[in-house]
Amino acid sequence: MISRTLRATRIPLLLLAALCLSVAIPACSQRLGWGVVLWTSPDGSVKAGSVVPVFIKSNIQKLYVVGLPDGSRKLELPLWQIEVFPSKAKAEARIKAFGEYLSIYMVAARDGLPIREEPVNSARRVYRLKDGQTVKVLAKAKGEAVTTGGEALPGDWFEVISDDGTRGFVFSYAMKQYDESKEGPPESLVAKQASGKVDIVFSRQWRPEYFQEMLDDQRLDLDLFSLRYGMFSDSVRKQIRIELPAASQVFNYSAITEEGGAYLFEGTALRIIVEGDRRLVASWTDQAAQASLSPGTQDLAAAAVPAVPAAALASASYGAEGSAAFVVPSLEPRDAIRLEELRRQKLMESFLDKFGTDWTSDAGGRLLLSRSRRITWTGRNALPTGFLPDTSSDTGEIAFRLFLSAELEKAWDGAFSIRFDAKASDSGGPPERSAWADLLYRITPEGLALAPARPGIQGLTVMEADPRFDPVTFASVSKTK
Repeated sequence: MISRTLRATRIPLLLLAALCLSVAIPACSQRLGWGVVLWTSPDGSVKAGSVVPVFIKSNIQKLYVVGLPDGSRKLELPLWQIEVFPSKAKAEARIKAFGEYLSIYMVAARDGLPIREEPVNSARRVYRLKDGQTVKVLAKAKGEAVTTGGEALPGDWFEVISDDGTRGFVFSYAMKQYDESKEGPPESLVAKQASGKVDIVFSRQWRPEYFQEMLDDQRLDLDLFSLRYGMFSDSVRKQIRIELPAASQVFNYSAITEEGGAYLFEGTALRIIVEGDRRLVASWTDQAAQASLSPGTQDLAAAAVPAVPAAALASASYGAEGSAAFVVPSLEPRDAIRLEELRRQKLMESFLDKFGTDWTSDAGGRLLLSRSRRITWTGRNALPTGFLPDTSSDTGEIAFRLFLSAELEKAWDGAFSIRFDAKASDSGGPPERSAWADLLYRITPEGLALAPARPGIQGLTVMEADPRFDPVTFASVSKTK
């Protein structure tokens, strides 16, 4: 039998019969129509998908009085639990329209899952489900894909009704489906439900704390401020995944318990301390963390990783043993990335409009720029060693991602970064991605002067030019009007 709370007020049938005249409805023995039961009655006597005669409707008490299918007695059901039709044929047609979902229910696997007005993740929320709360499936719906961490989540949109009659749409990824005609409701999806704020772990999108630091500084490094980084939770599969610039960890837990203010994810070394609605700290240790990694991911934690700027390391240590702070950023990461990409594009277009796209130098070769943020740099052999990364590729991407210190702005007009296309690995592995080459530029009477920035940039702010190299000047070949 389904366990749930029906919020309608119950009143005796004799009292309802007395209301027949006061609410101006036909005699209680006459039918108002035929009803389709959307949700099985609490005592199980009327199953979802049943067609029943409807005798009384009370708008005051928000109840229908219906007859059992076998005619043995009458039953009170909330208005939301019945769809009424003028004929039995139309009611049966409605039953047929339910198809395979006639006896299908779903249970929320975590607290806070929304029922939305439309099958779109940005649509208005009309209801907030509690962990373990049941909804009745009415139909499968076509809707937009739902993503997290830049990846589409598996699942579908369904039109549902909650146990108080609220209708809307839910995405099935964090819902457990069951067929009432074959089985009862599933057991709790979390073996030991911890108290307090553990639901916050599952109901929010957590990003590394340096995301907020970059937003505060208005300096977004898109190599680090990426949707791939964060703490991603899956209560259905009992899994927490942590993706950071220098760590990739997957924790498959069996239960959640609480100890000394920390939530312990049993079967793993993961501990989470919730410090507020927008910040938490996760920690893990080497032995248990490695044992909990999913197949095929053990090598990720030990694999070589790119250098992580100090801004990203300020509040975390990464690896198979470490800790990291996560926050809910003040600006949705997708919006922040879009604004930063727009800022960079405008800077590049301004540069090309002013200075042109084609430059040449006896000492530096030929430099071609395009509005698609691509660069071709040939004939670089005459440049001193170290001026640019050692790469066999002549093509790459260009990004106006850097900022100049106040002192450097007195001598240089700006800076940009170049990353040459990947070259084949000497070991036969996947192509090796080139590091960014950060270059200062200024326009002089002789042309475009370029010089490398001093190595070891902290964040995206260039403090000085590399003292080992003199600027190389390029003459304009053509200029974009």
